[in-house]
Amino acid sequence: MRHTKEIYEEYARMRGMIVFILRKLPGKLNRVALCKNLYYSEMHYFQKHGKTISGVDYLHIEASPVPRHFNELMSEMVARGEVRVVPQVAPEVIDGRQIMVLRGMVFESDAPLLAVLGREELRAVRMVSSTLQNEMNLETRYFPQYYQHYVQTGLYEVIPNVAFPKRPHLQFKAWSRKIYRLMWQ
Repeated sequence: MRHTKEIYEEYARMRGMIVFILRKLPGKLNRVALCKNLYYSEMHYFQKHGKTISGVDYLHIEASPVPRHFNELMSEMVARGEVRVVPQVAPEVIDGRQIMVLRGMVFESDAPLLAVLGREELRAVRMVSSTLQNEMNLETRYFPQYYQHYVQTGLYEVIPNVAFPKRPHLQFKAWSRKIYRLMWQ
């Protein structure tokens, strides 16, 4: 069985992605949102370059794709002070009284960025994290093929990397303006 220190050393690129995403979206991501940001970043990069950023396998768990050894890696990152786990508390009114309710735990990091990722890799991670931010309900709008692919993989199985055929992207607004112009001119 592998120790967390071995996993920590071996997963330097994954650590670089985690720190980058958590610094970009401070205090917004729980485990599910962080794992989805990681997975979609890896798949976006894979579509363009034929390989993943970290080289880590992802497993289909109930709520999200999860990198192999994610818990061990996060445990070691927390122990080393690179990541903090912070309770997410929000006010709620119950029986006319306002009380504070625990909504879950989120990750934060102010660790220095690791110089293990290249420019194109950082661009893929930045694009996905900027697109999703904390809105995981947008994943089916922006990354439908990646979402469908991981959901169709069996529970607790490794999600295989697949290159999807490129489809033309039509912007509805641009087309609707042209149709409107044709109809009224």
